[in-house]
Amino acid sequence: MTGSTAIPIVAVVEDDAPLRRAIGRLLRAGGFEPLLFESAEAYIEAAPRPRCLVLDVNLSGMSGLELQKSLRASGCETPVIVITAEHDPSIRERALQNGCIEFFLKPLDGNLLIDTIASLADRGAEMKST
Repeated sequence: MTGSTAIPIVAVVEDDAPLRRAIGRLLRAGGFEPLLFESAEAYIEAAPRPRCLVLDVNLSGMSGLELQKSLRASGCETPVIVITAEHDPSIRERALQNGCIEFFLKPLDGNLLIDTIASLADRGAEMKST
């Protein structure tokens, strides 16, 4: 991350506690500062401003796709990576229509997730330095 000493913040909304913690550890190991949320409602209440949002589709309460759509409707431009265990092409299509930058099926490939987030962080640093 050239030109920036700030550690990119990555928010994770995942209702499976062990997976949420595992993603948090993975992000820390990848050089990011994770903010972990167990629900869409908790994310909305906290109103964070992350560099990136990793969002599970199937959440208790408001779904990940509903949160994603709501964020876009409010003008939020935070890049969203959608994750799901559902192998349903319609879910992928809805996530892409809502503007997700990447869509991953569980189990997650940790290296691919870190590489995707790192490329976003690098792009953000480049944009700030120009």
